[in-house]
Amino acid sequence: MPIFRISVVNHSFSACEEHELPSLADATRQGIKAALEIGTDEVTNGKAYFGAEVRVEDGEENLRRFVVSVGMSPIQ
Repeated sequence: MPIFRISVVNHSFSACEEHELPSLADATRQGIKAALEIGTDEVTNGKAYFGAEVRVEDGEENLRRFVVSVGMSPIQ
């Protein structure tokens, strides 16, 4: 099973983990899930918006690169 490096990066932090996953699609889902979890924590703790770049890599090869964002706006 391939090992993918999944990175979630924005202006205030960087997180990187390696995961043994069956496919690139599964690695992409894991990256989205990780970014949403971090974003949910940030927004719940008072930020109106969270955005981060997610990278999925196999060794030195960049396989996927995308942005995940989470926002919250009160309704009055």
